[in-house]
Amino acid sequence: MAIGLILIAPLAAEANGKRVALVVGNSAYQHVPNLRNPANDAQDISNALKRIGFTVTLQKDLNYTDMRIALRDFTKAAADAEVALVYFAGHGIEIENTNYLIPVNAALRSDRDVEFEAIRLDAIVKSIAGSSALNIVIVDACRNNPFLANMKQGSITRSIGSGLAAVESGGVVVGYAARGGTLAQDGDGRNSPYAQALLEYIEQPGLELGKLFRKVRDRVITLTDGYQEPFVYGSLPGKDIFLVPKIEKVALPAPDLQGSVAPASQPLAKQESALAAAMKVNTIRGWDLVSRSQPIAATTAYETLQRMDEITPAWIKNSGRLGAIEAALLPDLAQKKKLQQSLNDNGFEVGVPDGVFGPRTRAGIRAFQANYGLEQAGYADVAVLFGLGLRPHVETDESFISNSFAVRHSIPELEQLGESEEITQILKCLGLRKSVYGTFGGSLYVVLMYSGTVQNARREAQQCGLDLAAITSSAENAFVVRMIASDPAFFEVGYDSKTRTSYKAGPYFGFRKDPKEDSAITGWRWFSGEPVGYTNWLPSKPNRNHGKGSKTYAQFQYEARGRRDIDNVVPTMWFDGSGRNARSVVLEGTLE
Repeated sequence: MAIGLILIAPLAAEANGKRVALVVGNSAYQHVPNLRNPANDAQDISNALKRIGFTVTLQKDLNYTDMRIALRDFTKAAADAEVALVYFAGHGIEIENTNYLIPVNAALRSDRDVEFEAIRLDAIVKSIAGSSALNIVIVDACRNNPFLANMKQGSITRSIGSGLAAVESGGVVVGYAARGGTLAQDGDGRNSPYAQALLEYIEQPGLELGKLFRKVRDRVITLTDGYQEPFVYGSLPGKDIFLVPKIEKVALPAPDLQGSVAPASQPLAKQESALAAAMKVNTIRGWDLVSRSQPIAATTAYETLQRMDEITPAWIKNSGRLGAIEAALLPDLAQKKKLQQSLNDNGFEVGVPDGVFGPRTRAGIRAFQANYGLEQAGYADVAVLFGLGLRPHVETDESFISNSFAVRHSIPELEQLGESEEITQILKCLGLRKSVYGTFGGSLYVVLMYSGTVQNARREAQQCGLDLAAITSSAENAFVVRMIASDPAFFEVGYDSKTRTSYKAGPYFGFRKDPKEDSAITGWRWFSGEPVGYTNWLPSKPNRNHGKGSKTYAQFQYEARGRRDIDNVVPTMWFDGSGRNARSVVLEGTLE
């Protein structure tokens, strides 16, 4: 039987003795607007700490008295612990180089009130510094502070800072969401950027504490486009410290690939030749084809999965867009649940499969990736899916998409893997241009990188038995959107200063307006001659503003008023373009 490797991590509490944590999230402030995320951050951090062996006291929306009591009681609990951790999310303030964490009932009408209405950060640090434990204080409280607007200063020489000041840690490791004197963002989602980054890494097995903080720093900088830089005060001991112990490799049966059959009669040389072809092709379609005829071990070996991991370009991995790639591979809840169940079945415990990829699922994916020497991104990619015996989406010969990114296809190797002769001949005819291909509803679709006019693209496509695609239903439109969604090379992002509109312009297809028509709205026809029963125009498109005959071809596009960051938006609707400088085109042909 083929053998794989799986990681077994002992419970952190068993490995490292008593661990205690106090987690506070203050959101419901009484005298300034509420903060959206601290209560969520505290809840999620608390859950993560419990999963890695901490005894956690979770408190939300504490007033001054309750906050002092919670800190007093935690000091007692931390006295005999090996690890003591305090996490605070909410408002903080710095006055005269002293940092304060603000309870929800604080009014702070004067800077002098802070001593009586807020909690000194250094008091928290000193309260646990005397124990022999590893002491960690994490502060996500450097947000833009609304108390400052109405606060009276008792002295013109008394300074009130922006963010928090640097801290004397006194043997305690203190992590700030933002470097001293700078501000942190609250975030647009469930969690602040700092909490989100912590949740991504805090459960990762074998991640040394110092490196954990460095990874969190890098992730927050990415999430905030460089606006926010976390910082750590204090020093760690010389020995390595792991919140989650290093993993132990245990030999277990390799996962079974769905639908893969290994004919006993297949010669070993042929198996190796097909595997070599798949390694060269290195697309989702190529691995799907080879998995149908190869032994299980062939598609779950270390070097094979590492090659699959290269399908996603390094610059995409570094851009923080892995969530979009994962969504394209697993677009529905059932597929996500199946992946979670497969992680559980293979020893990467992620809890009850619910289709929601929270911190525990991310940790399970990272553990799987660590087991196979893959980059531990925590997001499902092709290597993770195939390694767990899953196929991206529901790929069949009747409906599949060759890859998430356009590539120059290796025709001889595709033929060797058993790709349809009809498809390989068309790809060969199209030449060396990068493309993604797939089948839907009995037709072959090719999204082709192309530089030139739409008319020239059509002439070249017709020589290969294709035409510009006719998208005649919402299901067909959704399929084409899936083909183009992950590769930004298909799109041009820009800003039109005349209309003050940000746009993301994508592939052209086979919808065009008769240039003889005076109206900009009527006269649109499919090159294929199919009746026009479905359209998906952007609001107000097409319109007369473009002038008679000047915008006569349809393409995918997204628009937003003003200057916007729309790099991660996927255009799903149509725009009336000129067709003069196509960046990419969608082609279609009927399969025999």
